[in-house]
Amino acid sequence: MSPVLTIFRKELRSYLMTPYGWVILAFIVALQSVSLSGTLKAFQLAPQKEGILFFILHSPMFWFYFLFIFPLITMRSLAEEEKTGTLESLLTAPVKTWQVVLGKYFSAYVFYIILWLPMLLYPLLADWSNLVVQWAYGYDAGMALPYRLADWAGAYAILLLIGAWFTSIGIFASSLTGSQIISGIITIGLLVLIFFMGLIPVVWGEFPAAGIFHYISCSEHLDRFSAGLVDTRPLVFYLTMTVLTLAVSIRIIDHRRWKH
Repeated sequence: MSPVLTIFRKELRSYLMTPYGWVILAFIVALQSVSLSGTLKAFQLAPQKEGILFFILHSPMFWFYFLFIFPLITMRSLAEEEKTGTLESLLTAPVKTWQVVLGKYFSAYVFYIILWLPMLLYPLLADWSNLVVQWAYGYDAGMALPYRLADWAGAYAILLLIGAWFTSIGIFASSLTGSQIISGIITIGLLVLIFFMGLIPVVWGEFPAAGIFHYISCSEHLDRFSAGLVDTRPLVFYLTMTVLTLAVSIRIIDHRRWKH
């Protein structure tokens, strides 16, 4: 069996077969439910031109739990191994560094995908809230549909792409230290920095590189994909950033490996 697959299965089992993983799952699903419930109630009381999905993805609660997912699922990946000394043993085995990093990355990323599986039920929940019935009897002219399946599919796709990069950032942070807490702080710090990059042009005004900061902040991609406007450029961007971030993580672990 491939070392990557062996490490992947071991790490994924540590998420699914321990209370730690289930606590994270319960916490995130609870916050997702509260976010959806609040948005549906607000939309029923005062339907807006933008659809439900727009308000879900732009609510403060969404960004709160979304950004905190990544330190929760990655801070133990390499930091715990470093702290307990098992990383050194693992790296002295006939296993390459990139195999260790990829095995841990893919297990964290698959667990991230599992956290978003409840989102596939959101359209059904919107139906049960009678929003579709309201639309059937007529919204005011110019009012958006409660949701479109294409919008949900686009939103799910972009969340998977963003998650691929952000998970690699968590792995990178975990490779820097033997402390889970420090790893988590570094991860959330980097993600908040990326998120607020989109506000730099707003604060400093437009300048030649303003578009780059806005593009990196992910908000533009969320808006377009959640409107059903799928573009291949974000696919290339996020996959490239993921590969680069993992490559840096591998170099850091390699440095530690040869240092010892």
